Amino acid sequence: METLEVINKRKSIRAYKNKQISEDELNTIIGVANKAPNAGLFQVTVIQNSEFLKEINDKTKEFMLNSEGFMRERALIPGYEPLYGAPTLIVISAPDGPFTQINVSAAATTMILAATDLNVGTCYVVSPIPILTQFKDKLNIPEGFVPISGILIGYEDECSIPSPEREIPDNINFIG
Repeated sequence: METLEVINKRKSIRAYKNKQISEDELNTIIGVANKAPNAGLFQVTVIQNSEFLKEINDKTKEFMLNSEGFMRERALIPGYEPLYGAPTLIVISAPDGPFTQINVSAAATTMILAATDLNVGTCYVVSPIPILTQFKDKLNIPEGFVPISGILIGYEDECSIPSPEREIPDNINFIG
């Protein structure tokens, strides 16, 4: 695929087949994380243990149900699961610093585009992050690092949960 085709094809997948992506696909996807532009350290953690993913999913849903606004509304949708049945969750962690969010977002975007190029579905997620901080030791996250964002990865399945409509904002201007 060409770069612009990949960018335009990328979408958030909210239903995954119960089939793990191949080791080659996974290695290709995580292998590009360090190719992203960055100004600091980050850690990539891959979770594929189905029992651990279920625990993260269930605790995230409980957290969302005890929240307010959008997160609670999503969690109340019948059949909603925060990890959407994805067989893989990639967690990106980093130390607190001035460029932490930028570094993590660039790495996540690079991996998401690589997955799209391989016809592997992804969804950028932040709802599990408060729960993941409870599992820092189990995730083997380096001292001083905290989970910042996650990427769900797997093969797309039919989805019955509606996705919020995404409006294209008028947010570009030119200075001549």
